[in-house]
Order: sequence, then structure tokens, then C-alpha cells
Amino acid sequence: MLTLIPKNNMTKVHFIIIFLFTINQIISQNLNDGKGFGNSIILKSDILQEERDIQIFLPANYEQNSKKYPVLYVLDAQRYFLNGIAFQQNLTWQEVAPEFIVIGINTNPIKRRNLFYEESSKFIQFLEDELIPEINKRYRTLNQRIYFGWEMAAGLGVEIFARKPYLFKGFLLSSPTHISGERLEIVSKMLKNSTQHDLKLYTALGTVENWATESMFSLDSIFQMHPVKNIQWEYNLSDKENHYTTPLTTINEGLKLFFSDYGPIRFYSINEFLDFGGIEKLKEHYQDRGEKYQISEEIHSDTKHYLLLQAHKENNFKIFEELVREIEGENFIKNYYRQARWFDRYSQFYLENNRLEDALEILDLGLDKFPNASVLHFGKGNYYKTIGKIKDAKKWYKIAIQIARKNNEPELEEYITELQK
Repeated sequence: MLTLIPKNNMTKVHFIIIFLFTINQIISQNLNDGKGFGNSIILKSDILQEERDIQIFLPANYEQNSKKYPVLYVLDAQRYFLNGIAFQQNLTWQEVAPEFIVIGINTNPIKRRNLFYEESSKFIQFLEDELIPEINKRYRTLNQRIYFGWEMAAGLGVEIFARKPYLFKGFLLSSPTHISGERLEIVSKMLKNSTQHDLKLYTALGTVENWATESMFSLDSIFQMHPVKNIQWEYNLSDKENHYTTPLTTINEGLKLFFSDYGPIRFYSINEFLDFGGIEKLKEHYQDRGEKYQISEEIHSDTKHYLLLQAHKENNFKIFEELVREIEGENFIKNYYRQARWFDRYSQFYLENNRLEDALEILDLGLDKFPNASVLHFGKGNYYKTIGKIKDAKKWYKIAIQIARKNNEPELEEYITELQK
């Protein structure tokens, strides 16, 4: 086991960079041994007239299901293979992004200039005719391919975007160089023709990279002059990045951009929800999302939760009722919530709006799930008080007091006061 101990004068940033570099080297060794984070395959290329070492990372549950996955292709994988893996390891559990396959293409530094610039058409043909078909044959893949390249490999990505827009749906371009006049011209021509492909591009460049700022200004200007509805272009010219830190930003921000339609939607006001298009537009969004990623087409549970909560916060009972009807709200409330207070909150909302039967039904659903929750017994007391059954109200208040006293709950005094009234 390797332990890195930073010197006292080593900054946190330097330590992280060295740590990532070291882990990359360890992973690369493990991959060559068929262990660790994945394995590697040797692909004999007739186009390049050489054997290619291709690194493969499969999601943790790949063997336990039959679903298909997006694929991230990482050029210069000897340096950057880990970054795509780290992104999904950190964020898939929060549903920022789906799991995806990572394909690493190692590059000989001596051959790099020829492959990515002078003989770029040959390398593009290798990707299109050999590597991508082989990966699609060996693994369960979606037609959701993402390209990552740094420096000359990012310049190559610009050419692939313009010449072969169907090869990748996302382009993560870090510190692009070799943005030649020819490449600028084909990008301009492609945008003027308004391609039908849905594409997303994220590019990062440090202001200190003065050798590339002029060509990137020209490229950015072309995108600004010829906006295409179905192409998202985001250019980050940063005074905080340099030639060697842009890959970290590019992969992180680029993948967030590419998967921006994956995470559950949250609306921070009902007006925002209505401006979005309301429930019908929301259903359409999740249907498209499900088809794209081969997942459920139902509205995400978190989205349902935040919508109900927002309607309650704004005291918009009309929208609340519509949502309950459209999303099978009572069944959702029963299964989604893991705390009794939510059942009490929604029951009170019904009670405040004179929907007595619904208020009682929500309370009973909560009590079935949390039979020892004092707040629900107190809520039932409030219900009977509202309908004028004082004897029943007292009974439920007393049960709430017993539970709260036993558990030393802070609400005890509130319960006692209400009973005394």
C-alpha cells in the first residue's frame, strides 16, 4: 500500500495533483494486470498498422443487469483515465449522472502530433471504423458517446465535431491547440448548415495559455455568430486554470453539462413549475429521459416531493390537489416518506382547506407506518377537535402525551397545553 505524506510546504492543490497522478499510475498498472478498476484489451488496428492498448472501466453493477450504458472515450488515458471514473464514483449515488463505461485510449507521446493533427483523418477513421464498433460489440452501450481530449487531442475533437458529428454526442475539450484555419472553416460550415444532431460541447482554457487564446477566440466567435438550437456550446476562459489543471475542470463540468437532463428536476416556486410547462411538460421530460438512458419514465420521486412541498409552502392548495391527482399522491406519500412529520404536515394542509376525509386518510396512512409517532396521534386529536368530537380529540391528545413523555420529546408541553384547552 502506498502512502503519500505531503511536505509542510506543499500546498493542498499540489498534493491533490500528485495524489491523482499516482493513483492513475497504480490504476494503469492494475488494468494491465486485469485487476483494479477494470481491464485492458489489445486492439489490432489495420488502419493505424499497430496494436492499441485500450483500457476499459465497467460500472460496478454491469454484470448484474442487462441495461445499456453511455460511454466516455478518454484520449491520453495514461494521464486522464481516472478522472472519468472518479466523477461517477462520487456523483452517481446522488443521481447527478448515470453510471457509464469509460474507454481509455493510451497515446505514444512521439506519435501524438501525427495522430491528432497531421494524420488526424486516419485516427478519426480508427475511431469510427474500428474502436467504436469493437466497443459496441463487446459491451452493452447506448448511443450516448462522449469524447474527452486535452491539448492536441482537444483540437482533434473540434475536427471530429465538424466532420463526424454523429460519432459523439458530447465533446469535453481541455486546453485545445492546433485549431487551424481549416478546422475553423469546417466548424463554420457545419454550423451554417444547422446540423440535426443534438450535441453538447464544454471547453476550458486558462488565460495564461496565450498560445491558444487567439484561436479559441476565433472558435468561440464562430459559435456565437452561428447559434444552432440543438447545439450547446460552453466556453470557460478561466484566470484560475492553467495548461495542466484544465482537464480536471473540463471533465467535471463537461460531464455535468452532458448529463444535465439526468438528475431529478427541482422547482423553487410554483411559477417556475408553470413556466416550465406544468405537469404535462414534466411528464414529457421524464419520458424523454427514460428513453434516452433506458431507465424509468416516471416522474422522479424527488421531483414529486419538492413539488408537493412547494405547493404547501406557498399555500397553493389548487396546485397541491392537481399534483396529488396526477402523481397518485396518496400512494406516493405512503411509500416515499420515512418520517412521520410529513404525514402530519400534509394532513394539516388538507384540514386547513376543509378536506376532512383526505386529512384523516393521510393520518391513518402515517399511523400504519409509524404507530408510535406522537405527532400523528396529536394530529388525529386536532382532526377530531376540528369536527367537534371533543371526547375523541382528548383521547388522541392523551396518547400523544404518553408517547412524548416516554421519549422526552420537546413537543410535550405543546400537547399538554392543547389538552388543557
